[in-house]
Amino acid sequence: MNKLITILRKENLKPLLEKAGKNYDVYLPLQDKKNGIVDFYELSYMSENYILNLEEKTRRSPKFIFFPQTEKIFDFEYIKDLQKPDQVQIKLKEKTESSEKDFKKKILFGLKPCDTAGIKCLDLVFGEGVRKDPAYIQKRAGSILISIGCSLIYPDCFCMAVGGNPFNFEFSDIGLADLGDYFVILKKSENKEVAEFIKENKNFFEERDLSTAEETKIKQLISNSEEKCRLNWKEIDADKINLIMDKNFKDEKTWREVTNKCISCAACTYVCPTCVCFSIGDELRDMSGERYKCWDFCTNYYYTLEASGHNPRSEIYQRYRNKINCKYNYFYKRNKILYCVGCGRCVDVCPVGIDIREVVEAFL
Repeated sequence: MNKLITILRKENLKPLLEKAGKNYDVYLPLQDKKNGIVDFYELSYMSENYILNLEEKTRRSPKFIFFPQTEKIFDFEYIKDLQKPDQVQIKLKEKTESSEKDFKKKILFGLKPCDTAGIKCLDLVFGEGVRKDPAYIQKRAGSILISIGCSLIYPDCFCMAVGGNPFNFEFSDIGLADLGDYFVILKKSENKEVAEFIKENKNFFEERDLSTAEETKIKQLISNSEEKCRLNWKEIDADKINLIMDKNFKDEKTWREVTNKCISCAACTYVCPTCVCFSIGDELRDMSGERYKCWDFCTNYYYTLEASGHNPRSEIYQRYRNKINCKYNYFYKRNKILYCVGCGRCVDVCPVGIDIREVVEAFL
C-alpha cells in the first residue's frame, strides 16, 4: 500500500503565509541584503531588502518572540498624601494593557529543530512549571511551530551530541523536508490549532502517494545531515554529564583555564535559545512609572552582587561555571532535559573564540 503524503509547493508558500497573516502574526527567517545577516522577522518585512532564507541559521534564536528582551509588567503612579505631605502612596494601575500582539496567535515558519527544542525549554520554565508566567503563556497560546529539517550543517552545529537531530520534529507542530521545488510534511501534530490551519488553507497543499524516488531522497537527506552533525562532537551521556559537572565543580584550576578568555559580554546569552534569566527594574517619569522585565545574564558581575557589596561569584570563572552547570547539570536534574540544544550560536558570536564544546570537553 502506497504511503500518502502532503506537500507544499514553494510557489504557494508566500500566498499561504500572507493568508495566514490575517489571523496570525507570522515570523520567518529573512536575510538583510545590506549585511547578509539572517534573523527572524515578521512577514511584513519581506521585501527586496529582506529576502527569505530557509537554509542558513538565524543569528538569534526565536526566543524573543515569546520571551521579549524587554517587557512591561505594570504601570504605577505616586499619589501625594495631603494629610501627610512628606509621604506618598504608590498606586498600581488596576490593569496593564497588553499589546494586541500578545493576544494574536503566532506562526513561526522556517524554524530549525534546535529552535523548537529551545522553545520546549522555555515552555518548561515559563509555561509548565510550578510558577507559570502568564505573559509568556499568553504569547505562546495557539502558536504553530513549523520547522524544516536541516540540510546545511555548520561546523558548530552539534544537536546530535545533546540528544537532538537535524530532522527531529518532536517539538514541532509541523515538520517539513525540503525536496527542492516543494516541501513534504513529515510530521503533523494532531492538535486542534494545526488541524484548523491545514483545513483553512487546504487549497495550498496537495495530497498524493509518496514515490520511491522521494522516499529515497528523504532518507538520504536525513542520513547526510546526521553524518555531518556527528562529526562536530561526540554524543554526550546526559545521565552522566551532570554527575561529571558535580564532581568537577571545585576544580578551580581547570575552570580558570577554560574560561580565562571570557569578557562577560553576554553575546552568547542573547543568542542562546534556552537562557531564561531576567531582571526587574523600574523606569520613573515624574510621578508615575512602569515596572519592566528584561533579559539578564549570569556571566555579568552584577548578576549576583548583593546589597551588602558581597558577590558570591565575583570572578569570571565562577560565573561561567554557573552557566555551564545551568545547561548541563541543574536543569537536567529538574526536567531530565539538557538546556543546551546544540545550535552553536554561542560559538558563532563569541568575540574571543570560546567554544562551549571545548569547555565541557575539558571535564570529560
